[in-house]
Amino acid sequence: MGLLILTLIILWGWAEVTAFIIIGGEIGGLLTFIGVFLTAVVGLWLLRSQAAIVMANLKHQVTFSEAPLAAVAESLSLLIGGILMLIPGYVTDGVGLLLFVPGLRRVVGLSIMNKLLKNARFRSFAGTGNAGFHNAGHSPKWSTQQRDDVTIIEGEVEEKGEDPSQR
Repeated sequence: MGLLILTLIILWGWAEVTAFIIIGGEIGGLLTFIGVFLTAVVGLWLLRSQAAIVMANLKHQVTFSEAPLAAVAESLSLLIGGILMLIPGYVTDGVGLLLFVPGLRRVVGLSIMNKLLKNARFRSFAGTGNAGFHNAGHSPKWSTQQRDDVTIIEGEVEEKGEDPSQR
């Protein structure tokens, strides 16, 4: 796995240097570097404007008791796209711009969330799974939901202590 990551980093660096050489040969070195800074500014502007739209969608979904999965996935893609736009390089800027496309950002965000939720380390860190719960000696986890004047309480309980047969 480490060799694969190292290979991908080397290929990414090679692609960035090649893009700089090609673009620099066409428009000149100074304009190439100015272009890198302009793409960072455009990325910040896109992130700010698109994030406002996604946050309004998230607020709407939470207000009407809908699962905000799509809005969270879009905001994750926007965050990653914004970070990629800030990293100097035309290849990272291109990938970052792709993550700002509305339909594509939802698909990519849902894919990333799916991979994260399958990862046991992330689930235990985020508290979304049972990894490490039963052996950690924590108190029960509870979740309360209000729907149509009915309170639904979901939870997990693990009894530790005396043997039930001795009662």
